[in-house]
Order: sequence, then structure tokens, then C-alpha cells
Amino acid sequence: MNIVRIKDIFVKDVTIELRQKYAMGGIVLFAATIVFIIFKSFNDISPREWAILLWIVMLFAGLNAIVKSFLQEKKETYLYYYTLFDPMELILARLLYNYLFMMLLFGVVVFFMSLFSGYPVKDSMLFLGGSALGLFGISVVFTFVSVITASGQGNTTLMSVLALPLVLPSVLLLLKVTAVSIRLINDTAVGEDIWMLAGVDLLLTGVMVWLFPVLWRS
Repeated sequence: MNIVRIKDIFVKDVTIELRQKYAMGGIVLFAATIVFIIFKSFNDISPREWAILLWIVMLFAGLNAIVKSFLQEKKETYLYYYTLFDPMELILARLLYNYLFMMLLFGVVVFFMSLFSGYPVKDSMLFLGGSALGLFGISVVFTFVSVITASGQGNTTLMSVLALPLVLPSVLLLLKVTAVSIRLINDTAVGEDIWMLAGVDLLLTGVMVWLFPVLWRS
């Protein structure tokens, strides 16, 4: 595995995304529109509703954003990649790109939700740290399921069916950490939840690293 080649793949993905500004802009517009519709529907959003709606929007906006991760290029392109890169280089570069995109999307969603309904978080360090860990796990699931979807003739319905149950543990932990950071609940064991998020991330990453070379060769 070569760090330089991982960087090259990552830069290539970013360059392609910047050339197709409509794709990134469409995802950001989608997230902003959903937040605005929620605000107009509820008018007054309580901190509990804010926490729940945040992760519902992130879940489906993220799924919509990463679904194209391994579907936007033809199989011939991946055959060419097969001759150039180690499978670990490709999957790690694509995971890094998807994770940074999810973090950008998270910033956009939090900004618009705070703009329309305020920012109820009391412990920003806990909120941002827990969110960063949780979003990494979600990015791992969405990236790997995108690989499975691409190998299954690009059926995006398959991605939704596989991805949503797999991200459930991360989402439930994120909801609890967010609730604690907003002071909706008092939980002295929130540190254990952070470690559980880190453990889930390691488990998901290990499974992806173990199985991706098999799918890559197929």
C-alpha cells in the first residue's frame, strides 16, 4: 500500500467533483431544502426535535451523496484501476473522500438548522467529537455498500436495504451523544458511548478492509 497513490486517487476524486459542481451543489441544495421544509412545517422546533431531525436529514442526504461513489464510473475504468492500484489504496482513498464530504454536508446541515431554529447544543466539544466519530462509521458503511451495489448491477435500492440497518448502531449512539450535549439527558457514562462509537468504527473498517479485496477481484 502506497500513501502517495492514495493521495493521487483522493485528489483525482476531488478534481472530478469540482469539475461537476452541479453534483455537489445539488446535494447541498437538497440538504438545505429539506431543512427549510422542516422549519416551515414545524415553525417552532424543540431541542429534542432538533437532535432527531438533524440525524434523519444527515442519514438520507449522506446516502444520496455516497450512493454514486462506485457507480459513477464504468466497469472498464475499474479494470484499468485494477492494473494500477492495490485494492486497499482505492478503498481508503474513496473512504477518505466520502468522509470529508459527509463532514462538509454535516456543516451545511447544522448551519441551516441553526439559522432557522437556533443552536441548542450546550457542549460543542462533545457534540462535534461524537459527530465526527459517528459520521466516519456511517461513511464506512455507505462506501462499502456502494461497492456491493456496483457489483450487483448498480441497484440503488439494494444499497438502501443494506445500508440503513448497518448504520443503525452508529445513529442510535449519535442520538444519545447529541441528547447529552444538548442537556436533554444527564449521562455520566457518555464517555463509554464515545468509546463504543470508536469501537463500531474500527469494527466496520476492519470488515470493509477484509472483504473489499474479494469483491475487487470479482
